Amino acid sequence: MAGSQPGQEHYIFDRDHKSSIRLNYQHILIKKLCNDQLLHPAIQQSIASRSSIRVADIATGTVLWLTELSDALPKNAQFHGFDISRNQYPPNEWLPNNVSLHEHDAFKPFAPEFLGTFDVVNLRFFITLLNGKNVQSLLSNLKTLLEPDGFLHWLDFDPQSARAIAIRPSLYMPRTESVVSIMRKAQHDVDLWLPRYTDLYEAAGLHATVYERVQLRDHLRPMWNHCHIMGMEELARRTSQATGSSDCKQPSPLLQQIKDLEAEFAQGASIDAQWFLIIGKILDTQN
Repeated sequence: MAGSQPGQEHYIFDRDHKSSIRLNYQHILIKKLCNDQLLHPAIQQSIASRSSIRVADIATGTVLWLTELSDALPKNAQFHGFDISRNQYPPNEWLPNNVSLHEHDAFKPFAPEFLGTFDVVNLRFFITLLNGKNVQSLLSNLKTLLEPDGFLHWLDFDPQSARAIAIRPSLYMPRTESVVSIMRKAQHDVDLWLPRYTDLYEAAGLHATVYERVQLRDHLRPMWNHCHIMGMEELARRTSQATGSSDCKQPSPLLQQIKDLEAEFAQGASIDAQWFLIIGKILDTQN
């Protein structure tokens, strides 16, 4: 979309093939974290008996979550993916017939034909774009997509839960601790608004029916470590492009930091973390 948009201004990663690989890898990790479930069981049970199902995926990226869900739900279900950029979309010819993709900024009003039409609105991996000033407006905007008995399904990482851990207390891991510090500072106000999720949802006209914390399990830590490495490599490439130093013979300090982090991870360091899952429904104003 033309013009300056909130998502474009603050999205810190690339949208090239390496970025798509990271997103797909991250999707597999989160799917394993959720016991191979794409939707919370409470939503699956509720929509199972509906004659027709419509699902919207916000910031759909490479569309992997949406296309996997299209395989799991009835063939007459309809799936719509929204993202501020089409750069990571596959060709339409490679999509299932019931999957449609759109270029749209999730902070902006949606087209009238989408309003009040979705059984499920899915939001994942959006935390880096949110703060105390814009989170409520985003929720209010997504609520407009829901049909009266629809669900807002939000799964995200809590950066304030991050902490450096290791398999041995004696392991020296300054780079891991530095990355944790950066993560927590980048989303410094999450602790001010996430604990108030019920108030935020109510202000947006939603009732939070489920709130769960999901802990990273030990056997998934290697995948989580890989996600950090790939993310930092993206940042290094973007920094190099921005400064015009991609052809410079002097290695970037960030590249050395990535090597240091990779070495610490190989010795048994990791970043402990929790995810949160919030399910919301439209408030019943008659009660």
